[in-house]
Amino acid sequence: MSSSASSTGSPGQHKYKETMHSAACDASQVALRFDLAGFFAKTAAAAGEELHVLGYIVGPDRAAGLSPFGNGSDETIAVSILLQVAAQLVSASSDLFHDGRLYAAAALLRQLVEVEYLAWAFETKNGEAERWLRSDRQERESFFTPAKLRKAAAGKFRTKDYGYHCELGGHPVPGSMLLLRRSPETSQLLLSDLLGHAGRIWEHFVGWARDKPNGTPILNRTAQLRERFCAWKVGDRLVDLPPPP
Repeated sequence: MSSSASSTGSPGQHKYKETMHSAACDASQVALRFDLAGFFAKTAAAAGEELHVLGYIVGPDRAAGLSPFGNGSDETIAVSILLQVAAQLVSASSDLFHDGRLYAAAALLRQLVEVEYLAWAFETKNGEAERWLRSDRQERESFFTPAKLRKAAAGKFRTKDYGYHCELGGHPVPGSMLLLRRSPETSQLLLSDLLGHAGRIWEHFVGWARDKPNGTPILNRTAQLRERFCAWKVGDRLVDLPPPP
């Protein structure tokens, strides 16, 4: 490649950058992203709090002597905790993106990716939620690390994607300079990515809730949340932006 081509880039690269800049800086799209982040955080927190009450009262674990904590359903309590964690991560990361503290926001986004792994495990692997709640550190390192969960998911989650989040915001590495520049394009791309992970986390919990007697706090909020996510996907041009050419 000539130095001229290298410096100016291909027409496809220019088109990609123009589209990304336009979508990242469009005030209505920016507002749409931040509004959805706030709505998700409030919805997930409320569902999690309600589930926590149900999990303490309703379920067979206390009577059967299975819960070390005296809960009616350790499984429900585990889901309630994870939902509230997701709510705080989305809320705080969104606030940090808004304030221009991109590195800190990206570090929380990496944590949200790990929540997504656990949400998948809670939905698809029977008994995994209560197992997680009752685990000690050694058991979590044996069964619930991101690498172990990715392996158990058999290709659903790509190691490359997790590594990207670790490099960009999870660890202090030289590439962190990209985040310290406070680029609006980078900020909005990561915020859009945050929303994608949040939506998938909720859908994993919907899958969990469908056949659970304590699943009502999630199912009752799903229609409205899905409506908001659908509107975001239609209105946010970053959602369908392909990888750079």
